[in-house]
Amino acid sequence: MDTVSPFTNAQAMLLARFLSSPQRPKDTLTYPQLAGFLFSLANGPELIPPSEWIPLVFNDQEALYETNDEAERVLEAMLTLYNDCIRERTGGIVSLPPGCEIRPWPMENLSADAPLSQWAQGFGMGYDYLAEVWNEYTPDELDEDFGALLMTLSFFTSPTLAEVYHQETKGTGSLEQLAQSVIEIFPDAMREYAHLGRAIYQARLETGDLDLASSGSLKIGRNDPCPCGSGKKFRKCCSAKAGTGSDPVFH
Repeated sequence: MDTVSPFTNAQAMLLARFLSSPQRPKDTLTYPQLAGFLFSLANGPELIPPSEWIPLVFNDQEALYETNDEAERVLEAMLTLYNDCIRERTGGIVSLPPGCEIRPWPMENLSADAPLSQWAQGFGMGYDYLAEVWNEYTPDELDEDFGALLMTLSFFTSPTLAEVYHQETKGTGSLEQLAQSVIEIFPDAMREYAHLGRAIYQARLETGDLDLASSGSLKIGRNDPCPCGSGKKFRKCCSAKAGTGSDPVFH
């Protein structure tokens, strides 16, 4: 993964603009939702190929790229973000990507437009997608600790869910105090979630339960399967819909 280019601020801005455009299908993920979704998938006990998760980004509809260049740049940015999540998992350094910053006042992060709230929504989507795998392979003795990680990383999904967690903790502090505590431990929770997912994934590899060839960086040529999941070659799918151009290569 050291050869994979890092995810940049420019790519974050590109995805934010593209995904929020009114031309996108209804219920397309926002950029922060995408970031949380990919963090959860990339750090789960099973790697999910782009052919499975890219259609989910656009609610199983056409992304409606305007040009071949736009298709290449958007797909490259999404795959770089995904690869960067894998790099973080194997390297042990976990942080929120550009454009997903935590707002200073804790309760502001529960607003519908807050990047952290949307990140948490995406994280929850990713976890739900792999919930059965997590349930099957997470050791029973870690159930309580894993539950605490899920609570922390999904806390800012909505005010309603945050209040449910507040009631469950039975603490004497206010919801705002709990929100502040969650923010303080958020980086640690991301790191521990990634560590546990990696540990389970590695254990499955060692027992032959997974195909090692499914991991690694992603490169796509015009004759390769389109990462959108259509089953067609890239040159006959997203590339053809957007125009013609040179082979895209995603590192």
